[in-house]
Amino acid sequence: MKNFAIALILCLSAANGFSQCKTERVSAHKEMHMASSVFVGTVTAAEPVPETWDFLDGVNYTVRVDSKIHGKAQPNTEVTVFSENSPRFFAMYVGQQYVLYLQPQYGRFQVDDCGNSHATTPDNSASAKQPNQKSAKGF
Repeated sequence: MKNFAIALILCLSAANGFSQCKTERVSAHKEMHMASSVFVGTVTAAEPVPETWDFLDGVNYTVRVDSKIHGKAQPNTEVTVFSENSPRFFAMYVGQQYVLYLQPQYGRFQVDDCGNSHATTPDNSASAKQPNQKSAKGF
């Protein structure tokens, strides 16, 4: 019974940590000032990443910076963006262009799925033109 109670407490606290977006979204203006970099970029590659001691498994996206909006990212450079396999996973597709608000987290750049990052076109037709697609979520 004691083990069941401990397991229940751990499950409930883990579920709270993986909760979906809050009801109030942060404004694009506020997120821009909180982000280390904001830019328009095109995903050029996606690679699955195994679980480590500080992150769940996920995907490393290689993103070419097309134009800088805020921060230190320079056009025509590449940035690696990690998306953890959790309810807040930010799926991106190779060949698709995005406006990304990057947040450094434990040595990796990540995008907040509940934030203002988004594809530049409303449809995700890029999924049809992915020649080197692998069997992982998000690419």
